[in-house]
Amino acid sequence: MKLQIAGLCSLALLVSACGDGPADEAPVTEPTAPVSEAPSLSEAAASAEGPFAPKDDCGDLYAFDSFRGQLRRAITFQNADSLTALVDPNVKLDFGGNGGIDELKSQLADDPELWSEMSDAIALGCSADGDTAVTMPWVFANLPEGAEATSTYLVTANDAPVRAEAAETAESNGTIGWDLVTVSEAPAEGAEFVEVSTLDGKTSGYVAAESLRPVTDYRILANRGDDGWKVTAFVAGD
Repeated sequence: MKLQIAGLCSLALLVSACGDGPADEAPVTEPTAPVSEAPSLSEAAASAEGPFAPKDDCGDLYAFDSFRGQLRRAITFQNADSLTALVDPNVKLDFGGNGGIDELKSQLADDPELWSEMSDAIALGCSADGDTAVTMPWVFANLPEGAEATSTYLVTANDAPVRAEAAETAESNGTIGWDLVTVSEAPAEGAEFVEVSTLDGKTSGYVAAESLRPVTDYRILANRGDDGWKVTAFVAGD
């Protein structure tokens, strides 16, 4: 034990003797403040208020709640096998003829963001067509008469500011919450603000692009057959 102590003392003296000044100290790293992130679409939908806030017309359909719960779990854990067990073998994936379970798995592997798109579609409500067919989001199946789907967007916030110009510092003309707006042309890629007007034309201005979702964005269609509920389409566009 004495030899060990002596050795440690000698080592300490040797270290302190190196250099004329005090030993360099390791730099102290200040903790980084957490980055503030906007709430996810699922979180925003949970407290949505407005004329086109998510609605659920499907809760009373036979066995649908169980199916939807399984679908949510599969998506949350990004479990492709659990998901495809809930999908029709001939699931439609676009309007060009692509479909099927193998193609769906391939697309999910190539573009993991599709998991979030499915989660958003479910979070935005469910519209029933009879007892055996549903559409998620709810809004896609409930557009007002005369609304053009390809130019209509859903405001996905309770109080999105409508600004006089395309700038965060521009004067606000009020807010729009979970309502439908139209655009004169598709927003440019990477645009931060989009010029919009409400369907009645009474409010117009610029809304942050992050608060807008095209009505024709990704949606899930499901049908109930002899083997229960199955996803029959996961598509975007029109």
